[in-house]
Parts: sequence; structure tokens; C-alpha cells
Amino acid sequence: MTSQTGFFLDIETTSLDADSGILVAAGYAEGNTGPKILFVESFDDERIIISEIFELAMHKTIITFNGSRFDVPFLIARGLKYDLYLPRVEIIDLYCWARKFLRLQSRRFHEICLFYDIPHKEISGKEVNELFIKAMSGNHAAKQRITDHLRQDVEALQAFYKKIRPLLADYAPNCLGEYRSKRHQIV
Repeated sequence: MTSQTGFFLDIETTSLDADSGILVAAGYAEGNTGPKILFVESFDDERIIISEIFELAMHKTIITFNGSRFDVPFLIARGLKYDLYLPRVEIIDLYCWARKFLRLQSRRFHEICLFYDIPHKEISGKEVNELFIKAMSGNHAAKQRITDHLRQDVEALQAFYKKIRPLLADYAPNCLGEYRSKRHQIV
């Protein structure tokens, strides 16, 4: 690992694809600290927030849920639009781990949280879009709903990681990824 410091990361977006959507907000926490939320208040903020996330993630291990397939590639694609480049980072994708080592009916994050009694409320991508439009129009309650959800996602990510951390060393093949700048992919 690049560092002992875990960098828990989750994002909300207007689309699953970076060429048809933008970043809405990023939630992160370092180690055992509480989550911090960076919200796109105006369209100019996206570049600033992506730059800040890239800087914060440097020399840390990014811990995500499906982040090697969504969060990180989305941020890389949107970052390239602004000539921002994510430095080489290591990733622990808890979705990959759960898919490989947990025999559950569903490996959706919400379902995993329910099974392990981790507080978590789900919010759909459609609802995020509707709330983001309202937030951009000045609706504080809509912005608060997104930030509260993202904060809870990061806290749940930390709790799930803490639960499975003792197993990661023994059950980690192919679930530790690394962004390699030369190949522009998660390995």
C-alpha cells in the first residue's frame, strides 16, 4: 500500500457516464475522521472539487465501494476534461471484495449494510438528479438531502471496512487495484 492512511471516497453524479453527466458532490474521510462533503455549488466548482480530491488522495489508499469501476474512472474522465490528472494511487474496492467473498443474495451496498446492521438509507440516481437541479436553483433542503446521504454513505463505507479489515490480508487477491497513469485503467 502507498500509505497506512485510508482515504474513503464516494461520489454522487448526474449520470453514470462522465461524458453525459457531471459531479454533484464528493464525500471523503481520512482514517477514522468524520466525513467531509464537497458540493458543486456552481458548474465552475466541479474542476475545483476534482482537483482537491486528486490532491487529497495523493499518497493514500482509496477505499471505495465499486469505486474502481465507477467513482475513480468517472473522476479521471471528468478531470481530464480540465487537464487534471490523478496521481498513481492504490484502491481497495469493497464491492470487489464482497462480490468475491460474501455469499449474499445481493451485493448492493444498501443490502450489505442492512445485513450487517450498518445504518444506511438508499437514494436513487434519479432522485439525486432531481435534488441537484433544485439545489442549483437555491433549494437548501435539496442540497442538504444529498449531503446527508453522502455523509451517511461514507460513514457506512468506514463501518463496513472496519468490519472486514481483519480479513483483507488473507482474502485480498485481485481486489486491491492501482491506477496506473501509463495505462489509464484500474488494475
